[in-house]
Amino acid sequence: MHMRLGCFGYIKDLDTIAKAGFDCAELHIKELMGFDEGEYRAARAKLRDCGIPAEVYDNPIPLDSRIADASFDLAFYRDYLEKACDRAAGMGARYIVFGNGRARSLPTEGDIEAARVKFDAFFIMLLEIAAARNITILIEPLGRKLSNIVNSLPEAVEFIKKYGRLNLKTFVDYRYMVELQRPLTDIADYELYIRHIHLDNPTTVFPERVVPRLDDGFDYAPFLEMLKKISYKEIISIEASVFRDYAEDIHSVIGFFAAHGITPYRAEL
Repeated sequence: MHMRLGCFGYIKDLDTIAKAGFDCAELHIKELMGFDEGEYRAARAKLRDCGIPAEVYDNPIPLDSRIADASFDLAFYRDYLEKACDRAAGMGARYIVFGNGRARSLPTEGDIEAARVKFDAFFIMLLEIAAARNITILIEPLGRKLSNIVNSLPEAVEFIKKYGRLNLKTFVDYRYMVELQRPLTDIADYELYIRHIHLDNPTTVFPERVVPRLDDGFDYAPFLEMLKKISYKEIISIEASVFRDYAEDIHSVIGFFAAHGITPYRAEL
């Protein structure tokens, strides 16, 4: 079965990701925002020339920010998001992942209601700015150590329904389904809302994330079979942060998927 296979990386990694056989790359808003205009144009050219697209971008605001804090300036971040979404759209973005566990967590004491109102104002602003660029925001169910809101697919769907915007969907980071012992039936139950997948070896201790391997002792088959069952058509992206050798490790993932009966579309080229 063919599925669209992607891999996390940076602009410098695009040729390596393409050479390994992936259909696409997953990039980072933070990197795009660190470029001056010349560097941004060079990044667009690098993406164009590598032969694969990058349709998914991660974390629309810095990971060390916190929306509920008094220092979080909505006017400043409106300008920030306008530029971030402009740059992502210019790179061909379809989706922006909203993980940002610390940023989105709400206080448990003090003026909790004011924090919720501020969060809603920020999130509606994000959705409107993204929609103007034809970008969908993907709210990520995270482990409870990372975020105190949206920790499962059912909670993500409640979140989506609360805002009622067509450009808000969710996705699955399999690591957190395993951590929270969520049933794989969640994927079938909420498939209409799922637009993306992150996969790594879920047994490592965060933030260490390594590529899945056939010999790592974890059984990925039930998860991958569930994706086949729902005829999953979006991207499965490998999210890893620790490598023995980046090029070799990501190339090995293509063999990992092949052993589970999944091949990238580029295998036919």
